[in-house]
Amino acid sequence: MNIKKNMVIWVFIGIFVISSWILFFVSSAKAQQPVDFTDYFYATVVYLSSSQELTIFQSDVKGVIRDNLENKKFDNLTSHCLRLARISGGKLSGTTYSKFTDSDGDYFITETISENAPATVPEASWKFIQGTGKWKGITGGGIAKFIFMTRGKQQASPTTFQGNLRMTGTFELLK
Repeated sequence: MNIKKNMVIWVFIGIFVISSWILFFVSSAKAQQPVDFTDYFYATVVYLSSSQELTIFQSDVKGVIRDNLENKKFDNLTSHCLRLARISGGKLSGTTYSKFTDSDGDYFITETISENAPATVPEASWKFIQGTGKWKGITGGGIAKFIFMTRGKQQASPTTFQGNLRMTGTFELLK
């Protein structure tokens, strides 16, 4: 009788543990949401060195976000990014910190790292590192890719450029 009773208890414990794991993984999977937005930006660049062998520069970048998804969660944010990078052997490496601010003044910060990406159309990995207000506790990340950059005839100076950066990936907001 004792063995039967112990078996029933262990079966219930096993069912409870397994169902708890299932609920945890299902709720975690539902919490992740897609990110797909484009940052239309204008940048000023300061060169530390600019030669065929090595170019080192910093840029101050400001833009506006257009969300490519139906929910428009990231639409109309403003961006302010600071970048330090180098180009050597046709490859770009650098780090960019970006602050994306919504109309309420809440913001999140991302870190984007390029390592030996083609300098002509660089791609980089990015991640959320901080958020305030409605963005507090945001996590996730993905891939950032320049989809268009120009130094057209109408540029303000040789140290400015305009472009688009598409950021895709996933995010999760802790409630």
